[in-house]
Amino acid sequence: MNVLVIVLYLIAMVVIGLWAARRARTATDYRVAGRRLGTGLYTSTMAAVVLGGASTVGGVGLGYQYGISGMWLVVAIAVGLGVLSLFFAARIQSLKVFTVSQMLQLRYGAKGGATASSFVMLAYTIMIAVTSTAAYAAIFSVLFPISRPWAILLGGAVVIAYSVLGGMWSITLTDLMQFVFMTVGIFAILLPFSLAAGGGWSGIRERLDSSFFDLGAMGLQGIITQFVIYGFGMLIGQDIWQRVFTARSPGVARWGGVISAGYVALYGVAGALIGTAAAAVLPTLEMPDEAFAAMAQQHVPVGLGGVVLAAGVAAMMSTASGATIAAGCCGRAPPRPAPCGPWGWGL
Repeated sequence: MNVLVIVLYLIAMVVIGLWAARRARTATDYRVAGRRLGTGLYTSTMAAVVLGGASTVGGVGLGYQYGISGMWLVVAIAVGLGVLSLFFAARIQSLKVFTVSQMLQLRYGAKGGATASSFVMLAYTIMIAVTSTAAYAAIFSVLFPISRPWAILLGGAVVIAYSVLGGMWSITLTDLMQFVFMTVGIFAILLPFSLAAGGGWSGIRERLDSSFFDLGAMGLQGIITQFVIYGFGMLIGQDIWQRVFTARSPGVARWGGVISAGYVALYGVAGALIGTAAAAVLPTLEMPDEAFAAMAQQHVPVGLGGVVLAAGVAAMMSTASGATIAAGCCGRAPPRPAPCGPWGWGL
């Protein structure tokens, strides 16, 4: 049953990509969804792109290792997104560009480092896409009777298919579906079942050392590291900026981003609580990152466990697709609308 849920999820991603391809008629449609996203779509797509495998599987793993202090990785992402949204997003959206490199070109001219920045952003987005692909392929290789290379090909083919078919419109609509899976899978299924498996909050506290309930258990240096790497990373990424460019107005970019940041922070707390519960009921796992899949398969009913695993895959695929289209838009060409076919760039 769990495998069937994942298969249906993958099919749905491709179908949505095919449907969304009809809306990508210009380069602006393809790259930034026509700059027409309202608060609802913008909020969901921004939350989906910043929450990936590190936030979901890794966040639960940190909860398994450090208890509620494991939330700091995802909270750092939320703080970075909140700062970007409150202080920079409205200005970024009003520039009407496609890339970070184009913004640098507007500010410093063609010789002001725009070309170099495009190569930096290309390398950055490709690395995100590769690591996200490897993450969800690890789940596929366990669920399906295929080797790791075939799992990478399967997942990569799905992501590339819906990303290329309709560009940012496909990614926006698939992100909306992925956001729903993540919300239901984490908040409505895995969190309550995990707490129940541990005998409720009181039962978990009885089984674990008090350090699991200390917000500073990760250590000051570890917490600062999360903010330096993930918080500041939210301010400069082409994949994040490209979502800002999709907003319908500066107000949507600012307040939709703030709402997304609030959701992300709650997601981080939920992941840490799930990991803490896993430490109470599955204390012998070899690796902390195994906690997410182990709880979904062993302490969630069949079928619902598939939804939880799909939520993890959704988080990874949304990040991979966002990085994929960002990698294709890292240049500094003038942002002029041009005819664009369903397969991508100008015909």
